[in-house]
Amino acid sequence: MHQIHTRLLRLGILLMVGLLQPITASAVPAFARQMNTGCDSCHFQHFPLLNSFGRVFKAGGFTLTARKVIENDHISFPENLNTALITNIRYQASNGTKPTDGRNSNNGELIIPGETSLFLGGRVNTNMGALIEGDVGGAGTSNGSAFLASIKLPFMYDVGKGINLGIVPFSAGLGPAYAFEVMNTGAVGNHLINLVLPTAVSAQQYIQVGPATNGYGGGSEGVGLVAVGSDFFMTLAKWSPDHLPIDSQGSSVAPNSDYARVAYLPQVRGWDLGIGLQYFGGSTSLADGTTSPILTSMRTESYAVDAQAQGLVGSMPLGIYLSYAGASSSKAGQVTNLYNQNPHEAHAMSLAVELGAFNKGLGTIQLAYRTADDGADTYNKDDAITAGVTYLITYNVQLGLFETWYSGSAHDVNNPAQFIDASGTGKSLTSFNLAAGF
Repeated sequence: MHQIHTRLLRLGILLMVGLLQPITASAVPAFARQMNTGCDSCHFQHFPLLNSFGRVFKAGGFTLTARKVIENDHISFPENLNTALITNIRYQASNGTKPTDGRNSNNGELIIPGETSLFLGGRVNTNMGALIEGDVGGAGTSNGSAFLASIKLPFMYDVGKGINLGIVPFSAGLGPAYAFEVMNTGAVGNHLINLVLPTAVSAQQYIQVGPATNGYGGGSEGVGLVAVGSDFFMTLAKWSPDHLPIDSQGSSVAPNSDYARVAYLPQVRGWDLGIGLQYFGGSTSLADGTTSPILTSMRTESYAVDAQAQGLVGSMPLGIYLSYAGASSSKAGQVTNLYNQNPHEAHAMSLAVELGAFNKGLGTIQLAYRTADDGADTYNKDDAITAGVTYLITYNVQLGLFETWYSGSAHDVNNPAQFIDASGTGKSLTSFNLAAGF
């Protein structure tokens, strides 16, 4: 297995440095409205992957606008409120044993709607922006009642020499990386080639919100300090693993956990490259969200290294995304690690490639490999290969067909905790997805 890891790492590095042709900059639709331009201005290949201009827009705290603003000495916001609705319809089928009572993805399931979100966002004033996501239906809704999926209010200031400094209060189900993230490796779950199966195509997603976290799901709230330049960004955040839309139950806790992120994003011979590090540390309390909340002390210890390359092969856009992540063990007598509640260190590695292979890049083919050890004593090996095809009917409507094959002892039929990225079990998952945003 070590030799496989080494070969994949070498392959990823060779792919990133060996391709030579340049690419030009090709948003949540709310931001497309604000900028009065198409989604391809901010996104590479397809949403939600960011390109270099998308990073510039985000570095400005969502304040850039091409629309008329209402402005005087004390106010400067758009004439119209920027809104967007993003939804999907999904059919998925896993190949596990069909249940004799009830249904799950082993029977095949049609999900209408899938995750459906209402976005409000954009410029608040010259140096402040906002992005609010509300769950309005489908699998994204928390217990059928919670509306607020995420919120951030970035304050960003140009301090000269092309550098912006800012402070970002945030709350989300996407982990502390939600404070600020622009790479497409899965450091935060909404910047990834495949949103249907994030833990199958990204090592970071596997470790940070995957099976070893026992349903943690990435809940986070806190405050991040951000520095952004033309070829780098850094984030330091204090946060807690709570994410409650209303604090009336008194179960929010102080943001005692630490998060640090640094990334270098150079342009090399026309290629848009990136390499970064993530660090999660400290400990905090996890609230159970009840009327009389019970707080459980948890360590929040994890790390990741990631890299990406985006450019052209001939006339075809190519994206390459590599990540490695790990989390320390939770041995007997220790405070439990939120990212790994098993007795041995957990680690994962992934390599994902997407090529805009047909119809001038509107159609892509994807291939991803993720290998992992979740740190358990038994049934601990968990590998996945994903192949997919996507097609942009228009820049804001995407069809996707994905097949994921699972292997390793975690998917042994004798494993009582056998799992896959769906409601069923088995060793393969077929997903057909229609996503639209407007």
